[in-house]
Amino acid sequence: AVAAGKQAAGASKGGKSSGSIAPVSSSIAASGDHGVTPIGTPLVDIGANLLDPMFQGEYREKPRHQADLPAVLRRAKDAGVGQIMVTAGSLQEARDALTFCRAREEGWPELICTVGVHPTRCGEFEEFADGPDAYLAALLACGREACAQNGGGVLCGAVGECGLDYDRLQFCPKDVQLRYFERQLEGLAVPLGLPLFLHCRTADAAADLLAILKKHRASLPETPGVVHSFDGRLEDAEEFIKLGFFIGLNGCSLRTAENLDVVQKLPADWLLLETDAPWCGIKASHAGHKFVKSTWEEVKKPEKWEEGKCVKDRCEPCHLRQVLEVIAGCR
Repeated sequence: AVAAGKQAAGASKGGKSSGSIAPVSSSIAASGDHGVTPIGTPLVDIGANLLDPMFQGEYREKPRHQADLPAVLRRAKDAGVGQIMVTAGSLQEARDALTFCRAREEGWPELICTVGVHPTRCGEFEEFADGPDAYLAALLACGREACAQNGGGVLCGAVGECGLDYDRLQFCPKDVQLRYFERQLEGLAVPLGLPLFLHCRTADAAADLLAILKKHRASLPETPGVVHSFDGRLEDAEEFIKLGFFIGLNGCSLRTAENLDVVQKLPADWLLLETDAPWCGIKASHAGHKFVKSTWEEVKKPEKWEEGKCVKDRCEPCHLRQVLEVIAGCR
């Protein structure tokens, strides 16, 4: 496996990839009003938080049911998801994601991971006992380990989740986010030669992110990455695309009529699919919900968990089908 963005780029430009991975323009889903029917092209979930405690049955630090991640992954495979990129947002999560990907079982989608620090957690660089430089060096070591051959395949797909989030500055000040996003570009993305899995919240963050990416564009790979969970302005998406970045879409990208209007105008060859599970599910109140066709049996509350069923409002990689259905439907 190689980075999902690189594979998608290769497919869209006529190149070959190690899996059947392509942008939205070449994905076709056929589903009935109830349940799920097979599709011809395996889907790729470019971002899922599979390390989240919800998949261990823990909600808001309270245990509600038994761990069911293996069942979640088998359900994704049955729904046509062929590969998932497991996102990390800290040094410990990067290590855990690599360990998890190495432990992949038969019947699961292919798994690759990211290495990087979420903007709201960049304070960890300065809180690290041995200092920011040592924290960055440890991230780089983890990335190099994941990029080495692991049973025949490279397990690290991207540097991230990194970027800027000005909507939650209470978790990490703007100046700290800016400092360590650039440090991750210079000290992680460039030496690893990997694309970026980017987080961007607010128009002001997009402006700063674009300025930094333009400054470093020549040092990044030909396919530089993806701006994930995009819910911003059309003009910002167009500027990211001009720099070579894909636009990642999930349920949070499809909530409002304004979101759908942006999605309708974006070029299909620059769109990638994701769930951001267990977050960003498509809810009945969302503007795009009317286009959903695939459904799964679910329980209404976590404590009512039953084997073989989804949990209401806990997004899973199988729900990638719904993301594709809404994008195709609104377009």
